Amino acid sequence: MKRTTTVKWGSLKIGIILMIAIAMMFWASFSGGGTSIFQPKGKFVCYFKNVNGLVPGSPVWMSGVEVGNVSSISFVNLDSLRQVKVVCRLKKSVWNRLTKDARVQLGTMGFLGDKYVEVIPGNGKGPPIGEMEMVKTINAGSAPQMFKAGEQAINDARATIVNLNSLLENMNQGKGTLGQMVTNDQLYQNITKLVAGLTTLTAELQKNQVRIVSSIEKTSKVLENMSTKIDENKGTLGRIINDPTLYDNLAVSTAKLDSILRKINTSEGSLGLLVNDTAMYGEMTSLITRLNNLIADIQKNPRKYFKFSVF
Repeated sequence: MKRTTTVKWGSLKIGIILMIAIAMMFWASFSGGGTSIFQPKGKFVCYFKNVNGLVPGSPVWMSGVEVGNVSSISFVNLDSLRQVKVVCRLKKSVWNRLTKDARVQLGTMGFLGDKYVEVIPGNGKGPPIGEMEMVKTINAGSAPQMFKAGEQAINDARATIVNLNSLLENMNQGKGTLGQMVTNDQLYQNITKLVAGLTTLTAELQKNQVRIVSSIEKTSKVLENMSTKIDENKGTLGRIINDPTLYDNLAVSTAKLDSILRKINTSEGSLGLLVNDTAMYGEMTSLITRLNNLIADIQKNPRKYFKFSVF
């Protein structure tokens, strides 16, 4: 015969409280995201085209510190970029950094690729946003896109290596200019000759430079001596430069010549009349003409003018 077990109400209340506490602990562990469920939080909204595996309860980070968690994820299909609505909870202690210029983006944790929401705070100068207001998102690029870009980079590197191998093979076979430079020693010999010629040319230039410097020094000394003599009033050039007598004589001669030219221009004196008076020119022309006629007549009839008698 079975015994009837009586459960006391006090024990039942304790069990119910323990079950509720355990349930709250599980709920907090899955929804709290590492933050205390007793800390006051606010909610904001952000939209993504693709959340790439983000789930409710995923952490929300700000400057590398976990400050909240994802509350809910739902499809909205507002436009081509706003396909998924994400509601995030953020601690009120950092809410003042969530200003109008703040941004959010998706991040990946570790090798397994767990997703989280990263909040990029604003400059803190403006007022914080209100409850359930939208924060603009930044497309940081998805993992498949990054893997695809990495694969493309690897393919490009592989193609570069193939081209490099082909180039090295052609060089080893002596093809092209680089190949001839590697396999043919004629270029080395020519370069050696060129270097030897340049060495000889450099030596000659150095010798010429010594001679040129010596000539310049000699010329400088000659000019220095000449300048010294000029300063000491020695020689013709020194006397010309330093002695005022020559200048005075030139000034006097110039004054006299100017006086003579003035008299000539004003028809004073014989030279002035000769230059400016045309009558004298006419008489001289007539005299010369008569002399020419007289000489011609003497040559034709010398007896007319000269008589010779012995006795």
